Amino acid sequence: MKKVLYVYGGPEFHPTEKGGNVIKALLEEDKRFELDMTNDLNIFENLSSRGYSTIVLYTTGFYNELTPEREKGLLEFVSNGGGFVGIHSATDSFRGSRAYIDMIGGEFLTHPPQQEFKVFIADKNHYLTVRMPDFKVYDEMYHLQSYDPTKVNLIAYTIWQGKKLPMVYTRQYGKGRVVYLANGHSLEVLNHPEIQKLLVRSIAWTSGEELTRKTINCGICGYGGMGRFHAEKISQTEGFNLIAVCDINSENLELARREYPNLKGYFINLEEMLAIQDLELVFVVVPHNAHREVVIRCLDAGKNVVLEKPMSITVEEANAMISKANETGLMLSVFHNRRWDSDYLTIKEIINKGLIGEIFHIEAGLTNYRHPGFTWRSDKEACGSVMHDWGAHFIDWILNLVPSKITQITGDFQKRVWHVVTNEDHGEVFIRFENGVTADFMISDISAIPRSKWRILGTKGAIEANWNNEIRLVSYASGIAQDSLLKVGTENQWSEYYRNILDHLLMKEALIVKPEQARRVIGVIEAGIKSAQLGISVPPIEGCE
Repeated sequence: MKKVLYVYGGPEFHPTEKGGNVIKALLEEDKRFELDMTNDLNIFENLSSRGYSTIVLYTTGFYNELTPEREKGLLEFVSNGGGFVGIHSATDSFRGSRAYIDMIGGEFLTHPPQQEFKVFIADKNHYLTVRMPDFKVYDEMYHLQSYDPTKVNLIAYTIWQGKKLPMVYTRQYGKGRVVYLANGHSLEVLNHPEIQKLLVRSIAWTSGEELTRKTINCGICGYGGMGRFHAEKISQTEGFNLIAVCDINSENLELARREYPNLKGYFINLEEMLAIQDLELVFVVVPHNAHREVVIRCLDAGKNVVLEKPMSITVEEANAMISKANETGLMLSVFHNRRWDSDYLTIKEIINKGLIGEIFHIEAGLTNYRHPGFTWRSDKEACGSVMHDWGAHFIDWILNLVPSKITQITGDFQKRVWHVVTNEDHGEVFIRFENGVTADFMISDISAIPRSKWRILGTKGAIEANWNNEIRLVSYASGIAQDSLLKVGTENQWSEYYRNILDHLLMKEALIVKPEQARRVIGVIEAGIKSAQLGISVPPIEGCE
């Protein structure tokens, strides 16, 4: 594990210390680096003897604080092969040292009032930005002086009055690598997902990481329904290469052959597909009760796995898959793609901005009065329960909105009308969290009056959302009652899931959807079923708190 030093300090209008805590959490999740934090500038004097691979600097001011001894220690560290990452006001630091300004490659001049602007990726093949889209950010737009574009590699920029302003650039300084990231005025910016990716990648690249591979060969087990969806997404995602399909249904295989005629193989037998030596990743799209068997066979064959949600029917099955993934050292992730639904992302943004204060209660539902149909999803043995399909999405949503352990679960599962199928007609779980928040999710095929998709109560307001991409926001956060109806776009960002899988396999970056998180979803459902059977509330299942 490589050591990284984070140096902070200066006026409090820049969150330099709290920014270090953000980066520390990112690196702890990444697991390749450990971070030390300090505001003692004397540490620069003997950097070379401390074993750091990279210095991350987020300071403001200290015009003449880079004494000759500090300057010499810092610049020799970088020129001798150490890494340096400067964040935002790093170009407004130590400006009395022209040697430092030359090393970082620019000097703060001014900035207009904070505003939302677009950051354009200039170099889409660099380690820092591979697979990264252009993105918007609300931030200070730094203008630099003492900046020579011929001496840097421009990675990302924005436009100001027809001119390109550098937002990210790299440069070589002696044997060392330097990155400057112009964004970062606030914690909100430092929590922006693309900014966080740039931060982690900047640390990795300046520590010596390189792009060594560019593609992952994929197979699909189960081509019907979502299998075809994954095939389309794999084909649209640069870095994925679909080479094989397996399905026990010969008609599905023929469909795959017509739609993707140049694959290496179309198999009825899974073992034959797994025998392909250069197959690296299998998307498993089979009924829920077959998840454990198929996933373990793939892992035993040395293949990474993306598994359709829900992870399993029981926690025991989930544990078996996680244990096998840990034993083999292979990746296992579950396709909780709806974390990137537009309405859910908007709800998270509303909450993160404090517009409804602190959440204390959540209600959510997928309810109607309708025949559930005759597919395997209505069969309890194959599906698990009425809650194991769409319920997995909702529970995953809820668990990601409430950063707290579960203390108690109450369940209600009833069979009253649709006896032609074996799944329950109605399911509900009530979750109590350690921080006092409660959540109530209902899924029903016998609810003649439907429940809202979301109803979220906070100490300063509330959110109500329907299935038409409309979100009602009532907020008292400003001291004035505001009642707004937000119309959310229908385009979801599910491609971010596939992008993360590639970033994990090709660049060792942290998984966003971890198998332990998906197991926790199953734990809620299983505990809810147990509660309904016993007629009492129950504690969470071990490992699913």
